[in-house]
Amino acid sequence: METQILVGDDPGIESAVRLLREGALVAFPTETVYGLGGRADRADSIQAIFSAKGRPSTDPLILHLPEPDLAKAVKEGWVAAPLPKSASILTHAFWPGPLTLILRRGPKVHPEMTAGRDTMAVRCPAHPVAKRLLEAVRVPLAAPSANRFGRISPTDAEAVREELSGSIPLILDGGPCSIGLESTVVNLVSPSPEILRPGAITAAQMTGVLGITPTEPFSLARQGDSQIAPGQLASHYAPRTPVFLSLQPIQTPLPGAFHLLFQKPSGVFPGPSVFLDAGGNQEAVARELYRALRKADASGSEKILVDAVPQGPWATALQDRLTRASSGAASWDGQSWKLTPRTTA
Repeated sequence: METQILVGDDPGIESAVRLLREGALVAFPTETVYGLGGRADRADSIQAIFSAKGRPSTDPLILHLPEPDLAKAVKEGWVAAPLPKSASILTHAFWPGPLTLILRRGPKVHPEMTAGRDTMAVRCPAHPVAKRLLEAVRVPLAAPSANRFGRISPTDAEAVREELSGSIPLILDGGPCSIGLESTVVNLVSPSPEILRPGAITAAQMTGVLGITPTEPFSLARQGDSQIAPGQLASHYAPRTPVFLSLQPIQTPLPGAFHLLFQKPSGVFPGPSVFLDAGGNQEAVARELYRALRKADASGSEKILVDAVPQGPWATALQDRLTRASSGAASWDGQSWKLTPRTTA
């Protein structure tokens, strides 16, 4: 199969809609990462997503809505009633945007999409190309990230081509993603809200709009908890080259490694590296993280050594992605590096 890249303008969207109506898959941009979309009302499209990615059937997909109207989604059978009050408040504050909610699935949702669970992940993306595509196809799309299962999520059209060329017919090019990390996932069917995957929408932002006091924060789900949403596997977002996370700021290179630096070392750094500090702007760091990991992965280095993540509003999300992508930790004893493999049990 030949894979085309088309600009996400009117002709490109028309081509994408035609393919989606035939049951084919289309990669498209969102503000977070590029998604691999198929019609959520077609079981064959949903099965094709799992096949194209090499994704296990136990890992559920996200339903992408064309508009931020959960009441309409309930009426059309995509989401089950009753809606938690918190869902309406959060969608009013953050949709369209990088927030995914775990809700009860409606009768129109294929069980394959939710890995047989009665819950589902749902969001409404803010990217203009994604919005126009969803409005044009007139049904929600099932869409995980547009990469091979477990690998680095793509944040531009060329990265999608590297991952899925020959497996899908079309990639809509909407430019680089403005956020660069997957959406925040919040479970609203648990006894109290919990963040299953941290992202651009933080716990502090959500507690603010919900009126939750600081003594009642969102909990952060532990690795190994029951997988009801994407992005919960212990190993994920990984390059082929083993990644090791430094336990302190990197000042000395690890032999044979490519280095991702968040904090600028004193003097000239004597090893292959990308500096991601961006003047302390963690939003810019997040936007470039996956591109930097791809560059490191393509460098031919034996390992990738990643600097200790500095404190900041995006630190939890950055640490989450890097921990899942890593093969272990690295520590400097003053004379040499010690690498400690990570266990995922």
